[in-house]
Parts: sequence; C-alpha cells; structure tokens
Amino acid sequence: MFGIDKKIPALIYAEGEFGKLDGKTANGLVRFSEKYEIIGVIDSTREENYAHEVLPDVMEHIPIFQSLEETLGRVEKKPSAFINGIARDGGAFPFEVKDVFLEAMKNGMSLVTGTHDYLSENDEFVSIAKEYGVDIWDTRKPSDRKDMPSGKLLNDDLPPRIVLVGTDCAIGKRTTGIEICKELERRGYRPTFVATGQTGIMQGAKFGTPLDAVKGDFLSGEVEHEVWLASQDSDVVIVEGQAAISIPQGGVPLALLKGAEPHGAVMIHAPGRKELDGFENYPPPNLDREWEIVEFFYPGTIFAMAINHEGEIDPDEWKERYEKEYGVPVADVLVHGAGVIVDRMEELYLRKEKND
Repeated sequence: MFGIDKKIPALIYAEGEFGKLDGKTANGLVRFSEKYEIIGVIDSTREENYAHEVLPDVMEHIPIFQSLEETLGRVEKKPSAFINGIARDGGAFPFEVKDVFLEAMKNGMSLVTGTHDYLSENDEFVSIAKEYGVDIWDTRKPSDRKDMPSGKLLNDDLPPRIVLVGTDCAIGKRTTGIEICKELERRGYRPTFVATGQTGIMQGAKFGTPLDAVKGDFLSGEVEHEVWLASQDSDVVIVEGQAAISIPQGGVPLALLKGAEPHGAVMIHAPGRKELDGFENYPPPNLDREWEIVEFFYPGTIFAMAINHEGEIDPDEWKERYEKEYGVPVADVLVHGAGVIVDRMEELYLRKEKND
C-alpha cells in the first residue's frame, strides 16, 4: 500500500487529546503507520498505561507516558522523531507547550507536525534544529506546484478510483480507506492510497497532498495530479476524503471530489455524533443531506457505507438498520472489518481487472 520497509522510531505528543477527536493524528498513527514505529504516546491526562486500553482496536503494545522526561527514562529504543499528535480546529500549533517540542529536539529528535503554523519557518525552532542537528517536517506545508485540472483522469484505461466521503470531519474516512486497502491486499490486489491530509502523509502514503493548505485555484488540480500518479501502477486507487461538502467549510471536499473523478464512493457516518466537529452552532451531521449532495455531482457512486461507533452506539444494530434503509453493504471497519465493502467493490469495479 505504502511500500516503506524501514520504520523510524517515534514518540507522539498528544497531551489532553489522545483518544479524542482532536487527537485524531495520534489515534491514526497508533492504529497504523508504515513510516514510523510508535514507541510511546505522551498524555498525562490518561490513566491508562497502554494505547489499546484507550483504543481497543490498536494491535501494538504502545505505552502511554506522563511526560517527555519519563519517556526518555523508560523507552528501550531511542526515538528519532517527535510527532505532534494534536489536530486542532483551524490547524493551529500548540505554542503554549512549545517547550516540550524544543526539549525533544535537544534530545536528538526531529519534529514532525501537521499544522498551518510552519515550524520550519519559525526562527526559534529553526535555530534549535540547526544547533542539535535535527530536522523539522511540516507535513501540512503544500508543494510549490500549481496544478490546474486537465482532464487526464478521464481515461478508460486507468484503474478504478474510490473516494471516501463522509458527513463530518474526523469521522473515519482515512481509517476506513486504510482498512479497505489492507483487505484488498489480502485478496491479492495492488491498491494505492492517496492521502489528502497530514495524518495520512505521516503514516507513509507515497502519494498525497495536504489539501486544506493548497490555494483554492489549485485544489482540484492537485488532487487530480496525485491520483493520476497513483494510478500508474495500481489495480485500484483509494482516495482519502476530507470533511463534508455540507459543512460550513465545504469547498475543499467538493474540490477533492471533482479532482478525483471517482468511479465509486464509500459514505462514512457516526450515528452517535450530536454536533458538527468544531461547529456547535450548526445542525449536526446529516447523512441523507450529504448523500444527496455527493450524488448530485456524481450520481450512483455511493456503493457502501462505513459507520463510526463513537458515542457508545451498537455498531451491529446500526449496520443492520442502514443496510435495510439504504440497500448497500455497511460495516464499522474497526469492528466488522472491511470485507463486505470490498466484496461490493469487487462486484462493481475489480473482478474484470483481476481476471485480466
């Protein structure tokens, strides 16, 4: 899927947010990462000792530490990277705790962060990085390319493109896409994952762009270019979605959809979510509305659903309910796996390609 052989040992800083919505970068990296070997999470507000006690689907035995000092005294392997695992609304860096990041650099760790505040352009951080011989990687910093849509995806010879769409931010689009890729690989396919956010890029995606940092003129063209590159040696391209078209900041997800020119889409929804992430004064996520909007632009593309079990809902109950109501396969990929979604994907898009 990503094709990375050697992982970099890393610590994640997620103070006050691990296991929560704004800890989605930390949550995603402990669930899956081909680029980094996560050897610990720092969050003094957690009483649990290991990541799987907070997120039961985490397979690795990753300890939770109270502080950087405690971590450095207990880890067996020296960390080479220090990752900001906090993803706040608006993409702000937590400067109020900058000292822990500076201290990490002084202990030989390169910084990895995915905010709109670029530490690689911050004089204080750059000075410390140079003094201690470490690097700063701003994963949310866009490339210098200025791609306009060209129509190069409108070619019948390219592999099918599947986009993960959803009813809100931080609702499971990236996680669902990765689990779909894992299942496709188990069945002998060669899927390629295109990341459109900072966490997927940190996880090691070969293709992708931090889409919400790209200038508006180039949003669709940037997606088109990355998806086209990913299509060159793949059986199917899985494109990470962003946010939801219906939310107040709906421009990016619509541009993403137009840039990817999807053959199919998987809709992700959290039935237990009571308000939009970061927009409490607006109506809560609306599954029917988002479904209608997506299919207004790309009719008939939604072929499956994935549910997010946050809010202590019963995923089995909602799976059965939505399958009857919408007539598509439904799964919580962290509970049921992605099998039924890939079954339908094979029926609609892949069997011909595999037989060929």
